[in-house]
Amino acid sequence: MNSDTSDRRLHTRIPISVRVRIEYTGREFTADSVNVSAGGMFLLSEQKLPVGTRLRLKFSVPIIAKYPFRAEGEVVWLGGADQGLAIRFTDISDDDRSLLGELAENYDSLLGQG
Repeated sequence: MNSDTSDRRLHTRIPISVRVRIEYTGREFTADSVNVSAGGMFLLSEQKLPVGTRLRLKFSVPIIAKYPFRAEGEVVWLGGADQGLAIRFTDISDDDRSLLGELAENYDSLLGQG
């Protein structure tokens, strides 16, 4: 990734692996996240969905919430060697987006490194 790309990121990504249930056009599969932010996530997946595919996502992040997050998203990029999908959240509650943002801001201190 070049510095121009990282400078454009609106949300800090954190390296956290959670199981994500993905639904689209009547199909369903699961994948594991590589990283998560308030704006989206990168998923390891052998499913190659076209850029622009709309998805429904459900995932839990027990460190910050006792309930599962639900969001809608869109595939914005396909990872090459990582066999993954970059997902941008298109619809997520303000509370859930805030919680994910707080997790990113406090990630090091939650791990005892800050």
